Parts: sequence; C-alpha cells; structure tokens
Amino acid sequence: MSQEFLKNHKGHQVPLKAIRPADIIRHEFVQSAIAKAKEQSKALAEFKKQQMSEFDAFIALLAQEYAVELGGTKGNVTLRSFDHKQKVTLQVQESIELGPELLVAKELIDECLNEWSEGANENLKLIIEQTFATDKKGKVSVQKVLGLRRLNITDETGKWQRAMDIIADSILVMDSTRFIRFYETIGEHEHAISLDIAKL
Repeated sequence: MSQEFLKNHKGHQVPLKAIRPADIIRHEFVQSAIAKAKEQSKALAEFKKQQMSEFDAFIALLAQEYAVELGGTKGNVTLRSFDHKQKVTLQVQESIELGPELLVAKELIDECLNEWSEGANENLKLIIEQTFATDKKGKVSVQKVLGLRRLNITDETGKWQRAMDIIADSILVMDSTRFIRFYETIGEHEHAISLDIAKL
C-alpha cells in the first residue's frame, strides 16, 4: 500500500502505523472485492443487453419471414431448443396505477351494493371497502381492484358492468420492465440458470 494513511468513517486521516494490520488487510480485501463485483455487474449488464438484442433480432426475423409487422417491442415469449431441453423466456412486467376514474367506479359499485343488500348483510360492503382501502401512501391495491373484474357478476341495471369498464379505463401503465431468463432440463427436471450470485 503506497499511501501512508487511510480515511476512517468520519473522514479523518489515520496513519497506517496507527492501524491494526488486520484492519488494513480487511480494508484491502473489501476494496478488491467491490472492484471485482463492479466488473462482474458491468459484464452481466452487457450480457443482458446483448441477449435482449439478439432475442429481438430473432423475433424481427421471424416476423419478416411471415410478412407480419410487429407493433412495438414484444414480450412474454418463450424460445426452445430443437430438443426442448433448453429454453429462453422474455417477459414484460408492467407497473400500473389507477387513475381518478376509480372514484366514479367506486360510486357505481356502492350503488350496486346498496341495491343488492338493502341493509341485510354488511359483509359484502366490508369486502368492497377493504378492496378500495388505501395504504400509507394513499394508494389502493391495484391487484385487489382489478380482481373485481374477474368476478362473474350479472347486474340487470348494468351498473356493475359500467363500473368494471371504468376501472379498465382507469388503468395507467407507468413503467415496463423486461426480464430475460434461461432454463435447462436435466433428466426430468427443468432448472433455471441463475445469474444471481446469491443463489449460486
């Protein structure tokens, strides 16, 4: 170590001769490990970028072969090797929020509940209230609200269906993240090829 001092956590310069040898060795190990980790992180980022690019190029080639024009970047696609023992999947995960239309939908749902229950069982109202309850940040659970659209409810007035349509209109895609994953079948079992150092 060429320098004659090290800075401590308070920013003070401490002479090497005043530092225990074990602390110096620990410091050097940590710095070396972090530098190598950064190199690996950069290499993985480049690998991901390259594989995404090659995946997109293949899909574009496939579209060209069948004379189909793809609109935008596609995701949720699985490519398999000829023997089906290896596969690569590309998935798109969207981060969504619900817009102010949700208030209108909630009003219609409340009207439905009032008409259906007429003061009988309050449990249904409680379930709906919990569905629209906000967290500490003042946001409702997107999954819970969208779960209402999966319910097979028939309403003669059409209010429930209108409310579900309004909920659909309230969906705002805020962000979209693409994931590429790799799998290999060994024997009868499929295994994910981990690129997460913590899982190796």
